[in-house]
Amino acid sequence: MKKIGFISILIGLIGLGCSLLFEPNDQGKFDFFYFFISFSSIGLFFLGISFLMFPLPLERRRRFATGLFILTAFLLALYYFFKEHRFPGAAFIAFGIFYVFSFLFLPLHSKNRIEKWKAYTGTWYAYFLTICDLVSLASIFCGVLFRVMHWPFGEALINFGIFVLAITLISWNRLFSKEIVLRKAAEDKVKESFTELKKQHIIIEEKNKEILDSINYAKRLQDAILPSDKIWYNYLPNSFVLYQPKDIVAGDFYWIEKIGDQILFAAADCTGHGVPGAMVSVVCSNALNRTVKEFNITEPGKILDKVRELVIETFEKSESEVKDGMDISLCALNIKTNELKWAGANNPLWYISGGEGLKEIKADKQPIGKYADEKPFTTHSLQLNKGDTIYLFTDGFADQFGGPKGKKFKYKQLLQLLIDSNNKEMPEQKKMLDTAFKNWKAAIDQVDDVCIIGIKI
Repeated sequence: MKKIGFISILIGLIGLGCSLLFEPNDQGKFDFFYFFISFSSIGLFFLGISFLMFPLPLERRRRFATGLFILTAFLLALYYFFKEHRFPGAAFIAFGIFYVFSFLFLPLHSKNRIEKWKAYTGTWYAYFLTICDLVSLASIFCGVLFRVMHWPFGEALINFGIFVLAITLISWNRLFSKEIVLRKAAEDKVKESFTELKKQHIIIEEKNKEILDSINYAKRLQDAILPSDKIWYNYLPNSFVLYQPKDIVAGDFYWIEKIGDQILFAAADCTGHGVPGAMVSVVCSNALNRTVKEFNITEPGKILDKVRELVIETFEKSESEVKDGMDISLCALNIKTNELKWAGANNPLWYISGGEGLKEIKADKQPIGKYADEKPFTTHSLQLNKGDTIYLFTDGFADQFGGPKGKKFKYKQLLQLLIDSNNKEMPEQKKMLDTAFKNWKAAIDQVDDVCIIGIKI
């Protein structure tokens, strides 16, 4: 548009220069050719200026159009003032009004209107109606100017402008009517869609509430299978349990039972997390209770053998094949002799004894559940002394993503954290672990349930 504007200004100046060079000698006679060249040249000059404004943003063009309209109104008032008082220059002001209105204001106004309406109708239709508007108003304005100056064709220009304006007004009216109908239909459709979405939103909210209420009730049931703090700390007063489910309910659980002089306790990680994991945890916890109370088994390795048998037996009742189960670290501590017996399914035992650093007893590489290469679980024996510490855990803490690079915490870092906190009291150790976990994951979602048990002899 800028190129066209510069070309129009250049042609206008050339035309105006030619008209001045070839001005007719007979001043009293109307020379149509001379008038047409002069009139058109000045029009092209002003039109070129309006073209230079076309690339501007819509808001700036609107401000320019408003300013030009105000300028036109001011020139019109000035024209009547000059004419009323018979001051020289009234005709010059009349020409100024015509050119400012027809070749500056109308093109800008038309450009703005095209941009407004081409979104609602065919672009060519918006162009056509806007150009017709421009031509009709310019013709009417030009005809009025011709009549004021007593030039020929004034009446014809006015009649032509009124005719074109009437056609465009009818066309615009039809377009407005069509647009109103389309907008009304669109608004009705939006209202219907909004009403339907609102209904769906209410249904979803109700369903979510029902599901959440069910899960919260399931949490109450799962809490019932977990030992209370009172029982736990009554049996193991110098200990801690860091238990952080990923969801409301969890696949991890901890378990404790006292049989004579032995305290049996475990940290277990069932398949999955959330509701599925919680359902598996109920099955596995029940199998532990039955093994110890119903079958009177107290040796950790044999407990895990029996628990595996009961879990497989429970899941085999299903028509579909269920391979769920759990990883577990299970201890039997004799509170009189401090002898510890331990067995593990995939999860090891860590302990710190006699200032010799942290040591590990590896678990059997098989889960509690259906497994291709099943073997009896191994029971390991360990003589502990006062001040020794043992740790049981699931994999949730070590597998948590976080830190500056978004990587896993890993067992090596967990091991060092336990070594660094070993000289602290057990509640303080729990607090340090909890803080380290929260700082590590930061804004990253928790990936799995977390369960760590620490006991100091």
